[in-house]
Amino acid sequence: MKRASLVFFLSLAISSAAAPQTPQPAQTTPARDSQAVAILGQAVRAMGSSAPSDSTATGTITRVAGSLTENGTITILTRGTSQTAEQISVPSGQTAVIYSNGQAMETTPSGSSTAVMELAVTDQCPDFPLPWLVAALNNSDESLQYIGQETLNGAAALHVQATNTFASQPKLQKLAAFSVQDVWFDAASGLPVKLAYTRQAGGGAVPRIPVQVSFSNYSNVGGVLYPMQVQKSYNGTPSQTITIQSVSFNTGLTDAQFPVE
Repeated sequence: MKRASLVFFLSLAISSAAAPQTPQPAQTTPARDSQAVAILGQAVRAMGSSAPSDSTATGTITRVAGSLTENGTITILTRGTSQTAEQISVPSGQTAVIYSNGQAMETTPSGSSTAVMELAVTDQCPDFPLPWLVAALNNSDESLQYIGQETLNGAAALHVQATNTFASQPKLQKLAAFSVQDVWFDAASGLPVKLAYTRQAGGGAVPRIPVQVSFSNYSNVGGVLYPMQVQKSYNGTPSQTITIQSVSFNTGLTDAQFPVE
């Protein structure tokens, strides 16, 4: 009887050990080196110490798409550090990208669609970088790495790489690789001068589209520095030149201006 019981329990132990285990999400600790944090903090102080509750900027845009060059208008909205909207009107039609709390919706002349999560992680409008910088500093999931000092357009620039690791959201950690953004800051003024990232709607062989955004001609508007000239390139080709003509802050924007369906 004792021998039979021993055989039974040994069999049970072996079966339990051989049973497939449910994989557990890898736990990561975001790396935030002190130099990178200091550089972002200096940039925030240089631009205005904190993000305004909301902002509205309007201006003109020259957009190049293949052989077509169009001139039109642009409106850029931000609310807090997690809602943005970029609305462009040109002769061929209107386009918009609305970002709200991690989700995004894109509108073109052919219709609107919710962006897949792999794209949404970089859909926060970069045209006014202050809210993005504050969000990166305040997000404990954000990895911040100082890459080094480089020369950009003949001037010294400090290169920092930011990645949302989604450490506190294990189900979203697969998106971390799509969230990498590189930022260069003027070594003298501390202001951001360039942002670069890659848009990819999925892994594997899905096409990758490098995006670069350059900021210049900062102007003091009510104590906040706003880049009045923004230039963008897609896949290495100049695509947009934005000239800001007016900026206003704290006008009472609401969720209604940032609908994501």
